[in-house]
Formats: sequence, structure tokens, C-alpha cells
Amino acid sequence: MEQLKNFLKDCLKNEQLGFLNLTPDMLNNSIEKFLLYLQELKKWNRAYNLTAIENEKEIIVKHFMDSLLYLCYIPDEKLCIADVGSGAGFPGVPIAIVREKLKITLIEPSWKRSAFLKNIKKKLKLNNIFVYQSKAEEIEEKFDIVIIRAVWSTKDFVENCEHLLKKNGFFIISKGLKLQDELKNLPRNFKAEFTEFSLPISNEMPKRFIIKIERCEYSV
Repeated sequence: MEQLKNFLKDCLKNEQLGFLNLTPDMLNNSIEKFLLYLQELKKWNRAYNLTAIENEKEIIVKHFMDSLLYLCYIPDEKLCIADVGSGAGFPGVPIAIVREKLKITLIEPSWKRSAFLKNIKKKLKLNNIFVYQSKAEEIEEKFDIVIIRAVWSTKDFVENCEHLLKKNGFFIISKGLKLQDELKNLPRNFKAEFTEFSLPISNEMPKRFIIKIERCEYSV
């Protein structure tokens, strides 16, 4: 366990995650919560099939750290964020762990995954998390930021979730090497910018692009 804790600490202190700005107390608190998250994920995964990745270090890098990359576009402010199709809680739960100011709503239609998310909220004492067992299309609430991880194409995501955005809100999405093909199909009233990452803590981790998508101009 100590080896895993040190690995997690090194990951959180990686220079590409410098925007986290974690104090020593925040770092230690985050590590303890991530380790408990990992423990619960492995326990529930046997029955609920939450992730195909079983190696603990790979879960840390490819799920936890990959989720934290979204924070490169999320201000450290009191904002409302919707995580669409949250599944096992990625990217919403890792973000909630290190950013207590953020109100994170996890939108997940599966009752099994929703049950897991509610358990994680309780176990990790994440009072900034709210779980909606619903499809995104059924949600009427509006958010400052809407995020997603590999559920729809970028075009479908924007079209299906635009109703969730506040007037000046924006989307954040994670994509791999097919980034340019995805952006070609972006609706014309939206624009995108992106940041490229390749965390050196895993030789197998491909390049990751975190994309911020916002309206060119607001229209009702």
C-alpha cells in the first residue's frame, strides 16, 4: 500500500498537473481519498463491471490522472459542473476530490453505476457531489461547465447537451489522436481550443487532448 501511495503522490505532483496547486494538506487528503476510491472501484467492479482496467497503477494513471487533466480549463471557483455519462465517476469524482469549491453533478442513467456513485459520495464524504440517475436529455438544470469522457462524438455531445449550458457556459471533452476529424464536425456556432498532454509516468499512455468548446456568440 505504501508503494501505491508513493506512486499516487508522484502522479499528483507531476509537472503537467502543476495547475492543481495542491498544498501539502490537500495533497495528503486527496491521496487518502483516491486510495479509498480505488479500493471501492475494485470491490464493486467484480459485480458491476465498472472498468476493464484492473491494474492499480493503470487505474490511477488512465482514470484518475486522466480525469484531472480537465482542470486545465476549470477555474478554482464556485462553479456548477455536469459530468454526462459519468459511469464509474470519471472525470467528475477525481475533480471533486481535489476541488471542493466545485459542485459536481454526476449524470448516469444506469442504476447500478448510479448506486456505485452514491456509495462513493458517502464513502469519500464528498458533499460537493450530486448523483442524478437520468439521461442528459432529461435534465432541465443548467450548468457553468458540462464535461464528458468518451460517450458520444464531439458533434453529438454538443448537440445533445447544449440545453445544459448556462448563457456563458462551456463544454470540456477529452479526445485522442482523432481530434482534428472530430472538430471538423463541430456545429458552426461553436469554437474550440485544446491543450495536449502526454503524462510520462506511463509509457503506454497515448497523447490526450483536452478540448474546451464554447459558443461563438450566445443565441436563445
